[in-house]
Order: sequence, then structure tokens, then C-alpha cells
Amino acid sequence: MSRNLGIIIGIIIFILIFGCIYTEQSYAKKADDVLDSIENNEEEQGEIKYMGKFLMPVENFIQVTSKFGYRESHGVVHSNHTGIDLCGSLGSRVMSVQDGEITFAGKQGGYGNCVEIKHVDEQGNAFFTFYAHMRDNSLQVTTGQKVTLGQIIGTQGSTGNSTGDHLHFEMRTNTGSNKYAVDPAPYLFTEKER
Repeated sequence: MSRNLGIIIGIIIFILIFGCIYTEQSYAKKADDVLDSIENNEEEQGEIKYMGKFLMPVENFIQVTSKFGYRESHGVVHSNHTGIDLCGSLGSRVMSVQDGEITFAGKQGGYGNCVEIKHVDEQGNAFFTFYAHMRDNSLQVTTGQKVTLGQIIGTQGSTGNSTGDHLHFEMRTNTGSNKYAVDPAPYLFTEKER
């Protein structure tokens, strides 16, 4: 009987040791899988996912609600959307994407409360960024003022021809005396995120 009891105790000990080793390896694999999943998720949905040339002009960015180019909007078929609509959380602040000088700050028709900033690139060429639909009484800059990268210029809103709280953001090139809108998405996002 004691021999059988010894064999049973030995088998139980073996099973417990084997079970502990197997469980430890299983948990280690699961932990590695979870870490891989977290790293991959951070790459896809991390806080800083904007790899373009410029700073994201709206804090707490959530999504693009309307892209650059032709679209149907406000009951008009095939209107040309001259910028990109960026939605941050309600009340998100709007920031300058680069150093520059304010060339306009105030109300402007369908754009509502807006700001235009003149910048100069590395080759000495001027270009402009334009921020529209900001909240009433939120503009923090005036025409002629110098601004720096990331400086707060206002708060996203829904003034002018707007159907909801967002920032309409434009990039404009300067050709002679005319300004032409260009798609700002490549300046804000990598190819993967557009």
C-alpha cells in the first residue's frame, strides 16, 4: 500500500510540475502576444500618428470629416472643397502649423471666424495656411502679429457655412498675385493615414 501511495504521490508531483511549466510557457506566450498586439495597435492608433511635415493644427484630433476636392455639400452638387475638415474633440484649440505672420484674422463670409498665416519655406518661397469656422470670440491673434509653431490661434467651431464643430484647414501657394489652394493632407499625414 505504501508503494502504491508513493507512486500516486510521484505521479501527482510530476503532473503538478509539468502543469506549472506548461502554464508558465502558455502565459509567457500569451503575454508576448498581448505585447505584440499593443505595439501594433499603438502604431495604428497611437497618440502621435501624424508623420507629415506639419504639426496637426487641431488638438485632440479625431478624424477627417471632409477631404480636399470636389464633393457634394450644403445642397450643392460638385462644389470644390478647397481644404480639409479636421475634427477634434469639442472645444479643441487650433494651433499654427509653423512659424509665420498673421495676414488676416477676423470674419470672412462663409468661412466665419478665420485666420490666414504667411509662412516662408526653406527655399524662401511664401505659402499660406488658412484656419476657418473657429468659435466666436476665440481668435487669439491679430493681423500683422508673428506666431510660432504650435501657438494657439483660436478654438475649432462652427461659424460661417458649417454644419458642425470642426476646423476647415487650407494650404495656399503664392503664384504672382494669386493664391491657389492645394491638398493639405500630404503635409499632415503619411500615405498610410490619408
